Amino acid sequence: MIHRSTLIFSALLLCKSIVTADEPVHSPIVPAPTVATSQIQLTHDGAFKHRPQWHPDGQKLLFARHEASGNSIFIRVAKTGDFDHPTRLDKRNAPEYHATYSPDGKNVLLTVITLSGTQGNLDIAIMPADGTAEPRVVAGDHDGKLSHQDWPCWLPDGKRFVFNSTHEGNQELYLAYVDGSKPLERLTQSPGQDVHAAASPDGKFLIFATDRWSGLELARLDLDDRKITRITTSPGLDDYPSISPDSKKWVFVSNRSGNPDIWISDFNGLSENLTRSKTPDFFPVFTPDGKQVTYISGQHGQTNIYSMPIPQSWLK
Repeated sequence: MIHRSTLIFSALLLCKSIVTADEPVHSPIVPAPTVATSQIQLTHDGAFKHRPQWHPDGQKLLFARHEASGNSIFIRVAKTGDFDHPTRLDKRNAPEYHATYSPDGKNVLLTVITLSGTQGNLDIAIMPADGTAEPRVVAGDHDGKLSHQDWPCWLPDGKRFVFNSTHEGNQELYLAYVDGSKPLERLTQSPGQDVHAAASPDGKFLIFATDRWSGLELARLDLDDRKITRITTSPGLDDYPSISPDSKKWVFVSNRSGNPDIWISDFNGLSENLTRSKTPDFFPVFTPDGKQVTYISGQHGQTNIYSMPIPQSWLK
């Protein structure tokens, strides 16, 4: 069972369609775009997928995929140049999704579901990126009360992570240490939903989705003083941010133009619709070199992973 707020924007989309400094940053190996379009289709199986995430070396892509049986969601890893033959990350039988690589690429945080009868409980777990050990829960229930933990997001130090949790009622953002050496810290205080945080590579701020102003908008949370600033004002819904490697811009999903598309914005107030698709596009993420955005699209009645170059005007 997936908690409704876990995929607060994905439900809308589905209804409309069926670096660390000491390591080099590599460009992902993807096919060249055609003359007719700048987007590049990476997968072709058509299965619904969640949250693609690049390994820091740009050579592997992590994502969750609904399996052919329709009852399972497993994390898979695809190597560049062979995106249509991804392998399982682990051997669990219960659903798992929303995985993300650590800054050094050695570990993975992911959301795992522990099944109890027909019910499922969402927890955050960690495991080696090479799959040599099974996931170990690092953020779960508190004080014996059932709660849902979801959408882990590494901070660039590789020691801490942010996630959203319902353990104090509604969805809020929390900061945790991977080794459990310090207690959880609640980062947001809102009667609504605060979800889907992205951390800036410079370690200074988060961007997350919130409905505290009605609808879903994006907000910035400065990690030094916990100040929260609204950064989008849209008649539609804005969600699923991903911050560029230089921490100066971000991509996100918005239906402000009538269809869920991938947009790019910066702190100077500039915004641009990148995909302008007739079908939903969602779960965008920058490639490690910051030159492309990878995302999931429901084109041609199927759900596949695509990538496209960031316009040169945004790379200056």
